[in-house]
Amino acid sequence: MMGEQQVISDEIFPPIDEEQTIKKVRHFLGKVLPQAVRASGHSVADLRSPNMDGMPKSAPAGNKAEERITRRLYAEQVVRQTIQAMARCDHECQEILDRLYLQGYSDTMCYMDIGYSKTQYFDRWKPLAMLQFAQSYYLEDLNIYQNRTQTGL
Repeated sequence: MMGEQQVISDEIFPPIDEEQTIKKVRHFLGKVLPQAVRASGHSVADLRSPNMDGMPKSAPAGNKAEERITRRLYAEQVVRQTIQAMARCDHECQEILDRLYLQGYSDTMCYMDIGYSKTQYFDRWKPLAMLQFAQSYYLEDLNIYQNRTQTGL
């Protein structure tokens, strides 16, 4: 019999479809993040730096200019939130995410540099890093939840 606490817990933290969540995070970090970096007009190193205020230096008039500024500011926010989300992950996961998506390492370079075996890296650490990132990224929900009818809720 399922306790009341378990029901409440499942409502607040519904079961995650890990495989689908990992796919979504991989797409986000591999495709959306690089687009956001390009659209922001800055490098990742610039956006990591605390001295950037994120404000445009001049405010050109007109709708097209406003749209461009809004898009650029949003793109900066995506990159900053990505960096912050990575920082909220466990140290091992931070190392993997940073090397892969901020420094441009390949998977092989990443696991060799950190010192994991290929199996440890692909079976445990990289999936864990993706799932922790999904939990830590606040700008949008990157988790894919299990179908509640399948879980009996």
